Amino acid sequence: NARAARIMGIVTDAVYARTYALNAAICGAAGALVAMIFTIQAYGGLAFTVRGFLVVIVAGLGNLAGVIVAGLSLGAAEQVASFVFGLEYQLAFVFGMLVLSVMYRQVRLGFRRQYLR
Repeated sequence: NARAARIMGIVTDAVYARTYALNAAICGAAGALVAMIFTIQAYGGLAFTVRGFLVVIVAGLGNLAGVIVAGLSLGAAEQVASFVFGLEYQLAFVFGMLVLSVMYRQVRLGFRRQYLR
């Protein structure tokens, strides 16, 4: 709780800065280790980004139980789709689910501008 920490005298901006620096260092080290093993491409993480974005759209922000259920459901649906349509259409199925979920959210909002819940 950042507000309670500030009341206790902790400089939260410094904590955020150090946390970000530690995260950047760990990610840099992990990237350097992975670069020695795998081939690095410009769009190498696109499939994982789309899957992560789809899970966040379906579950919503800050909903840990929803993220777990959405991730497991996406994995199961992806495996069924790869079995039915073939392995080459697995990522296309994920893109299709992404488009359908965004369209469903838009229809559910009734074309009004408001925050998603």
